[in-house]
Amino acid sequence: MKKDYSLVLVDSGHVVKKMVLSQGRFIIGRADDADLVINNKDVSRRHAVIICDGSNLSIEDLDSTNGTFVNGRRIAKESLQSGDEISVGDSKIFLDDGSGSFPYLEVTEVGRKGAETIILEKRFSTLKRKLKDEGLKEEFRTIEDIVKKSRKKLSTVANEDKVTGLFSRQYFDKISKAEFSQAKKTHKNLSILFIDIDHFKKVNDTYGHDKGDVALYTVAQLIRVSCRKSDFVARYGGEEIVVILPDTISRDAIQVARDINAIISKRSESLLGFRLTVSIGVATFPNDGATLKQVLGNADSAMYEAKDAGRNRVWKFDEKRD
Repeated sequence: MKKDYSLVLVDSGHVVKKMVLSQGRFIIGRADDADLVINNKDVSRRHAVIICDGSNLSIEDLDSTNGTFVNGRRIAKESLQSGDEISVGDSKIFLDDGSGSFPYLEVTEVGRKGAETIILEKRFSTLKRKLKDEGLKEEFRTIEDIVKKSRKKLSTVANEDKVTGLFSRQYFDKISKAEFSQAKKTHKNLSILFIDIDHFKKVNDTYGHDKGDVALYTVAQLIRVSCRKSDFVARYGGEEIVVILPDTISRDAIQVARDINAIISKRSESLLGFRLTVSIGVATFPNDGATLKQVLGNADSAMYEAKDAGRNRVWKFDEKRD
């Protein structure tokens, strides 16, 4: 290798661990025999592997439970370059070539922590220096877990729509571009569902906006539980919700949409006291558009086709009416 590469584990803007890479394979995981041990329940025992082959570096996910992400995008296998950010669970790892140019956590992100989190992190740092004391190890792990959960909550709040509990439109715009770029690069399908609650204005007019917010939240959660962990669900605007289904062909996307349609129709009345339905449009890359804008627009058009056809149904883009 022409450069001296290292994996740098960063926490709260500080380097926690640094592992120099050489020729070979290096396991990242929770297991004691991993090369880079990360003691976090969100990290699988053998989560990912870094492969150093001459001057080339790559990372491969080892069928981990929560996935491996490079620069915010979930990967199966990916080439690495200096400065790349690797995410496993809540942990951030950077690939450094010795220049020290890898990005630390934003100061504003650290600054958003509450007083309780700051106190816990100070205690965390103190315990970290005393790890040789066996009696402190268990307490250290407990504090570490609390701190990480607190930071995860902060990150979630920053990207969350406050009414639905789903991801925000702003975050959707960012993630959708990354997911589409990955699908295009790997020549895989990517499906999008555009979902709109039928006659939602009547809910606000009849029951008031507070009840309308409850209804919107309920529908959002029913949609979320109908999707996989790898899917991305966001509030697009008003009563519209959009779902990104990575590596999903049209047939499977239509089935997910039908499941969503059915669960809302069946469960909404028992949860809210009145029945709600949704209309869903489905479009899939690459058959239904060569760009993200085209696929989104076509899913949206299909949703309006569903409404025109009588609502409470799923419509695939370019589907012919009977």
